[in-house]
Amino acid sequence: MLMHVDAEALNLRSEPEISPDTRLGILHLCQAVDVLGQSETPGWVRVSAELDGRMQQGVVSRQFLRAPATDAREALIAQTIREWLRFEKGLGREFDDPFAGYVGEMWQAIGMSLDGRDRDVPWSAAAISFMVRNAGATFLQYRNFRFAAAHARYIHDAIVKRRADDAGAPFWGFRLHERRPELGDMVCRWRETERDFDDAAVSDTFKSHCDIIVRITADEVYAIGGNVGHSVSVTRYAKTPAGFLADSGNVFAHLVNRV
Repeated sequence: MLMHVDAEALNLRSEPEISPDTRLGILHLCQAVDVLGQSETPGWVRVSAELDGRMQQGVVSRQFLRAPATDAREALIAQTIREWLRFEKGLGREFDDPFAGYVGEMWQAIGMSLDGRDRDVPWSAAAISFMVRNAGATFLQYRNFRFAAAHARYIHDAIVKRRADDAGAPFWGFRLHERRPELGDMVCRWRETERDFDDAAVSDTFKSHCDIIVRITADEVYAIGGNVGHSVSVTRYAKTPAGFLADSGNVFAHLVNRV
C-alpha cells in the first residue's frame, strides 16, 4: 500500500526502537513509501522506500504517514518537493552555484534570460510557474495555468476563470472562508502594500507571493515556494479553528487545485 511521509523528515529504522543504532537513514517530506504490513510493535509499520539511491526496507512510526491525495495533486507536490530537494531543503542560496543555474531554468521556462544572480528581480512566481509546468507533463490541465513572472497574474486569472465557470482552469481563486485547504492548493499573500481578494479580482499588477501546500495539520499548513530565504523553502501558515486558512501573515486568497 502506497503512502507518503507526513513530516519534514522521518527516520527509517531497522527496528521499532528509537535509538541511534536503529536509524538507517532519513526519509523526506512527502516521500512515497510502500507499506508492507504492520510491525509487531503497535504504532509502527514495515515499509520499503528509496534511500541513498536504492530501495531499503525498515520500519517507521505510522503516525507520520498519510494516504495519497489524487494523482494530479501528487504530481504537483512531487515537482514542488523536487525543487525543494534541489535547493537542499532551503539551504541552497539563489546566488551560489549550482542553485543560480536552477533559478535560470525557471526563468527560461517563461522566456526570460535571468538567473539567481539577478537578485533585483524576484523569481518566486517563475518558480511556481516552473513547478506547475513540470506537473503538466503528465496532467495536461496544468498547461492551462497562467505562467508568469508575477504571482498577481495567475491569482487574478484563477479568480476570473472561477467566475466564468471555466472548467479547463487548473486553479480557481477562493476567499479564505470559502474552502478548506487541501494538498496541492496554493496560499496567496500580499507584499509591501496591503491587498484583498476584491483587489485581486480586478487587478493583476500588485506585489504578492504564493506557495504550494504540501502538508496539512490540525493547526497549520506547510507550503513550499521559491525565493523564500533566497532559496526554495517551507513556510508554515496558520489555520482557523474551523480549518480554513487564517487571514494572518498577509494571507488573502486561496487557489484551489482542480486538476
